[in-house]
Amino acid sequence: MNLQELKQEYQQCKKCPSLCTSRTQVVFGSGNQDSKILFIGEAPGANEDKQGIPFCGMSGQILNELLQSVNLKRENIFITNTILCRPESNRNPSTEEVKNCSERLDKLIHILQPKVIVTIGNFATDRIIKKKGITSIHGKVFSFNNIPVVPVIHPANLLYQGRNPILFESMKKDFQIIAQIVQENKKQKGLSDY
Repeated sequence: MNLQELKQEYQQCKKCPSLCTSRTQVVFGSGNQDSKILFIGEAPGANEDKQGIPFCGMSGQILNELLQSVNLKRENIFITNTILCRPESNRNPSTEEVKNCSERLDKLIHILQPKVIVTIGNFATDRIIKKKGITSIHGKVFSFNNIPVVPVIHPANLLYQGRNPILFESMKKDFQIIAQIVQENKKQKGLSDY
């Protein structure tokens, strides 16, 4: 199975009855499907649900700034979410909804074969490495099936805190760790492009 086939399989997903009726569309993911850097967020928000692209709203703008701080661009990564459909009123995804989307996320990881996974916020981090408490574990390196995983604070937190410069610097340090892993992989594998 390839990425397009997986996307097609989930385009009309009906596993979560409440999400099927409230969503505008399935937000599968976007970016460079040949990238070895996989970002996983929580769930689509209102903007993402309208446009069909993860992190295309204000949180996405902050994500872009963080990527730029380590000389990466959205074109250098692939980004998806723990669940593919927007929960009504931007509520947190339920345990059942995360479980319903688990097989799809596992297949995506298998297809992309990333060299680093970045989990954005609590839900993605819990889903991938089974750990909670993003404020205490962000920026540390964990492992999922021998793939380095770096949990990061969700960019929305910066918005909630009025672009707190101390928090933003901390987030940039987490992205420096991601960039280090990418550089180490390039050296080990002799890769010129990620």
